[in-house]
Amino acid sequence: MRDLRIKLLLAFLVALALSILPMPEWLSSFRPSWILLLVLYIEYFIPWRLPILSLFLTGLILDVLLSTIIGEHAFALLLVTWIASTRSRRFQFFSMMQQILLVGLFCFMYQLLISFSNAILSFNYSLWMPLASALSSMLLWPWVRLLGESSLLVCLPSNSFLKSHTSRIL
Repeated sequence: MRDLRIKLLLAFLVALALSILPMPEWLSSFRPSWILLLVLYIEYFIPWRLPILSLFLTGLILDVLLSTIIGEHAFALLLVTWIASTRSRRFQFFSMMQQILLVGLFCFMYQLLISFSNAILSFNYSLWMPLASALSSMLLWPWVRLLGESSLLVCLPSNSFLKSHTSRIL
């Protein structure tokens, strides 16, 4: 159990580092929502490991790292995760293409909330950025899932207890 906490902490640190990684100006609109991809993976495949307070603190840290208004990313992250949690029980049964489209929709909503708050505050915003970021996040979802299954889900207790009890029943 402790090993999973350490791996989740490292995953969040890597996602935060990737979020502030410098990119060329022409490619900056295609920056994936790394934190949201990680949060969606945890929400869908390890749902009991994602407390709301850690989401809020991650959003605040992202606000500080990106020099945005405090609470902007925290609010968007909490709202999109709350909406995404309504699909958490069925998500594993979706095909990969359905998962990619759903993740793209949630990334688009997240970026749209960020762009909307920038528009309200009279900052420079682009309507192209939410779509471009969602597209790049959609392309990365299969690799995020594969990496999560090979590193995070390995830490979970195995189903040997479940298998031994079901074999006795059958």
